[in-house]
Amino acid sequence: MQFKSEVVRSLERERKLSEAALARLTEQCKVFEAQYGWSTEEFLRKFEAGEIGDDQDFFRWYALAQAQIDWQATRQGLGEVLAQSGDA
Repeated sequence: MQFKSEVVRSLERERKLSEAALARLTEQCKVFEAQYGWSTEEFLRKFEAGEIGDDQDFFRWYALAQAQIDWQATRQGLGEVLAQSGDA
């Protein structure tokens, strides 16, 4: 599938924005990982299973982790579209 160059540039810009957002979210999650000694994946399992408390930090970390998951999906989708366009 071919896209106009303007569309490809817009998609590439969005992919770069998603990568920047992911980098920032990853850094923010690392602060919690260091503080609590869990990976974000381990934290999500514990939080979703109700194994840890209702600390405000946990809700913030959860929101960051969910945003990270959303941005990863966005980045992947953009990469797939760009690959189909032949410009990835």
